Amino acid sequence: MELSFKDKTIKYGVYALLILVAAFLQNISGAWFTVFGARCFFIIPVCILIGVGEDERAAAFLGLFGGLLWDMISSNHRIFASVFMLVACYVSSWLVTFLFRNTFWYGVIACIVSAFLFCMLYWLFYILIGGGEGRLAALGFFYLPSFLYTAVMSFALYLFIRPLKAKLNKTSRTVD
Repeated sequence: MELSFKDKTIKYGVYALLILVAAFLQNISGAWFTVFGARCFFIIPVCILIGVGEDERAAAFLGLFGGLLWDMISSNHRIFASVFMLVACYVSSWLVTFLFRNTFWYGVIACIVSAFLFCMLYWLFYILIGGGEGRLAALGFFYLPSFLYTAVMSFALYLFIRPLKAKLNKTSRTVD
């Protein structure tokens, strides 16, 4: 079923609001709890799960929006999150279009792989190459636990986002 202009406007407005809520939960101290110092990077699974099943261009723009929200509060990685989220959302949407089916496991694995790549690339480019003391400690005590926390939260976020997407897309199928 093709959505009308009004339905598309509502859908993408809700998606933008959901990404904004994820950015607040992730970036405002005390908005969401930390586990042994690890933070959940909510923007990654929210943008990936919303982008999967959308066309590649829309997924890329949703990822770019989430990345820009993340970059706005960062003092270190200027445009890293924006570029990473744009590419990750585009690729995950492209893979659904041409190779895979949009299933529970695909969505969760896409979130997990994206979170792992983000943590490792960020650590490599900004922590390891940047030098300083405690590079391996940062990996072991912050980035890997944050990746695990984000991976676990991907399961819960999928269970919330999938029915919302089905309702906004006006489809009757909510679970694969």
